[in-house]
Amino acid sequence: MKRLSYILLAFALSSCTKLTDDDLSFLNSIQAPSDESLLFKIADDNSGQVTITPNSAGGTSYDIYFGDGTTAPVTVLPGKNTTHVYKEGTYPVKVVTTGLSGLKSDTTAQLTVTFRAPENVTVTTTGNAHELTLSATGLYATGGFKVSFGEVPNEEPVLIAAGANIKHTYAKGGVYTVKVEALSGGKATTVVTKDVTIYDPLTLPMTFELPTVNYAWGDFGGSATSVIANPVRSGINTSATVGKIVKTKAEVWAGNFIVMTDPIDFTQHKKFRVKVYSWRAGMRVLLQLERNGDNTFQENVEMVTTVANAWEELTFDFSGKIKDNSKRLQNILFFLDNGVTGDGSNNFTLLFDDITLTN
Repeated sequence: MKRLSYILLAFALSSCTKLTDDDLSFLNSIQAPSDESLLFKIADDNSGQVTITPNSAGGTSYDIYFGDGTTAPVTVLPGKNTTHVYKEGTYPVKVVTTGLSGLKSDTTAQLTVTFRAPENVTVTTTGNAHELTLSATGLYATGGFKVSFGEVPNEEPVLIAAGANIKHTYAKGGVYTVKVEALSGGKATTVVTKDVTIYDPLTLPMTFELPTVNYAWGDFGGSATSVIANPVRSGINTSATVGKIVKTKAEVWAGNFIVMTDPIDFTQHKKFRVKVYSWRAGMRVLLQLERNGDNTFQENVEMVTTVANAWEELTFDFSGKIKDNSKRLQNILFFLDNGVTGDGSNNFTLLFDDITLTN
């Protein structure tokens, strides 16, 4: 029985129609690809990168024409995709699909690339006398930042990249409104403004009267220094503003300091004259000079108040201690009754004004 089955099967096969190896006439019945489509995935980071995925019925390859002036197409196989970077705008993206028979069909889809406005824009500024250093960062600010420094009308903005620094030197001190426009790479922008104070150099004489000078005294050892309206406008000092230092009981060496813009020039003058107001006579006032960042280079002179409840002028003579500018002394410091514990009362409070370098 098995032998008979084999014979019947062989007979059936021999009776079938055979195809020669080079007979491809069946391809004539295959139609061109249809139902072409393009799927766009646009990155949301304003990079302009778009992922393009073609699809169709019967397609074996796809030629993608990007529609932005790029002449050569990119060929993509079924199930694959390609990426392309666009500027903001609308583009006719064309796909030419080739089928198994070699027949082609094409379709065009409109791609719209829109950039989002930059977010979380941060402007960082630091000042050194008249020079301002500025940098900016922000999400989606792929086009960089346009910076206007607010010094002149109709100012031409300067373009900087994210994270880059730019420096600008102002002609004089004052308050200026800096404008930073964050660019998305397209039409959308975000504008941030920031008021910056540019200070004139801190030089002698120090009067506390100039609004464009930063009279920022620092403290150590528990002292407290401030610049205040003159509470005793009388005698030799009727100016509007003065300095005030209060020595607390924290440390016996409590004092204050201020850093001049440049080292003090002792070429011609070596004496400091300072107007002071003390609530008691006999307060020891030490004026010390130091090199900025290195207090091993220092000189000091101590004077004693002679009157109470009145302005007087103390003279601190450094002519025997300072011969030239080689020590580059730049910091001015005051100590009240150095070595004695203060109590924060008027007995350990000093008003000071009009610090002048003279003969």
